[in-house]
Amino acid sequence: MDRKSPAAARSTATYEAVANDDVSMHTTRSDYNYDDPFGLPSYNDSVAASSSAHHRASPPADEYAVIAPPKPASEGWHTRKSRNQDCSQQVRIGAETSLRMDERLVHPAQLYDYVNDYLRLIKPQPMVRVQGWHWQTRQRVGKRENKTQQERVYDFDVVLSMHNFLPSSTDRDAADDVWWVPHSVENSDKAHRGSWRKTRAKGSTQHIEVGEDRKPELLDWCEDFCSNTSALKIFRVSRNVTGLDTDAIQEMIVPLVRQTHYRGHINITFPIADKNVDIYSPHWINRARMTWVRWIFYLTFLWIFTWPVLLFTTKRWGVYKVDWRVSHEYVESDGTRRKRYATISEHEWVRRHANLIKSLVLDKFHGDATTFPTDVDEADAQRRRISMPRAGNGSLDSALSFIQGGVGAWGALNGRGGDGWGADC
Repeated sequence: MDRKSPAAARSTATYEAVANDDVSMHTTRSDYNYDDPFGLPSYNDSVAASSSAHHRASPPADEYAVIAPPKPASEGWHTRKSRNQDCSQQVRIGAETSLRMDERLVHPAQLYDYVNDYLRLIKPQPMVRVQGWHWQTRQRVGKRENKTQQERVYDFDVVLSMHNFLPSSTDRDAADDVWWVPHSVENSDKAHRGSWRKTRAKGSTQHIEVGEDRKPELLDWCEDFCSNTSALKIFRVSRNVTGLDTDAIQEMIVPLVRQTHYRGHINITFPIADKNVDIYSPHWINRARMTWVRWIFYLTFLWIFTWPVLLFTTKRWGVYKVDWRVSHEYVESDGTRRKRYATISEHEWVRRHANLIKSLVLDKFHGDATTFPTDVDEADAQRRRISMPRAGNGSLDSALSFIQGGVGAWGALNGRGGDGWGADC
C-alpha cells in the first residue's frame, strides 16, 4: 500500500477544497438560503478574533518515536549520586541529543516536513547548574599500612531551567525573524556535508566563495541526504541558544552562594537539553548502536576495531540550525548601541531567583528546582512535602515537620556564622 507524504496529503486536501469551491461558485443549489447575515463584523472584531486564534496556536506534536541516546553527550550530563549521605539524591539532567529512526524519514518530502513543521519550532531547554563541593580526607586502614585518600564530596547540586528566556514558538509575534532564526550553513562554513569529516562547499574558502552561486537550503539538503546511497547516514538538526551572557549570570550567582558563608568550591555550568536531533537511516547496524548490543563490543573491547570502521563509513549531515536568541544588539538612529531582550534580562532572572538559590544552598539541595516557586517560604514547604516521609499519624507527622523545620533553621544559622561551612577537610 502506497504511503502519502504529509506534503502530498496537504496538496490533495488543498486540491479537493479548491474543487469544492469551484462547484459552489458555478452552480446554484435549490435549497440555498439567500438570507444575508444581520450584520457584518467590525474591523476591530475581525482583527481581535484573528489575533486571538493566532496567539492560541497549539504546539506541534512529534509523530515519530524519540529514541534515548546511548550515553550522555558530555561529562556535565552524567547522572551522579552524591557521596554526601545526608543528600544522596540522584541529579538527572536531560540529554543534549535525541535520536529518531523511521522508514518514512528517508523520503525528501517527509523529512523536510518533519524538520520544517516540527523540529524547527521546538525550542531547546537551557539550564543553569550550581554545584558546591569540597575535598574530604579519609583514612583507610589496611592490613599492612594505612592510606590517606581524598575524595570529592558534593554539598549541593541545584538545577534551574532558563526556558523563560526564550520566546514561545507558538507565539508568532514573539518568535519572529529577530528571535527565532532558522538557517542552513554557509558555503564557507566547515560542516558535515555528507561525509565523515567537516568540509566547506566546493570552491569555497574561509573568506571567499568562488564555487556555487547560492547556498543549498533545507529542501536541497533533504534531497541530498535521501538520495545518498550510503547505508549508514545521520542528519542532524541543531538548536542553539545565542545572546545569553553566561559570564554575567555566573558573576551574580557566586556572591549569592558566598552570602551563605559557603567556603567550598563552586562550579556553575550551562547545559542545554534537546539541543540536537539526530535522524538515523533505518539500518540494522544503526539499530544495534542504540540497543544492548553495543555493550558486548564495550566489554569485549571489540569497539577498538569497530569504532574506526563506523567513523569512516557513516555519512553525516550537520547543515541546518535554528538560533534561539535571548537578546540582540541594535543601533538607534543616533548611533547608540542598545540591547533588546526577548523576555527578561540576565540581571532580572537572577534577582527573581536570588532568595531561592540561597535557600537551596543552605538546605544542601540536590535536584531540579525548576518547579519550585521563587517565594522562599513556599519553596521550603514544597521541599518538605517532597522529602519528608509520612508516618500516617497526624500528631507524629506534625512533630516530625516541626523537628525538620528546627533542624533547617539551625543549619541556616550555623552556616551564616563563625568560619562558615563546606571547606576542605
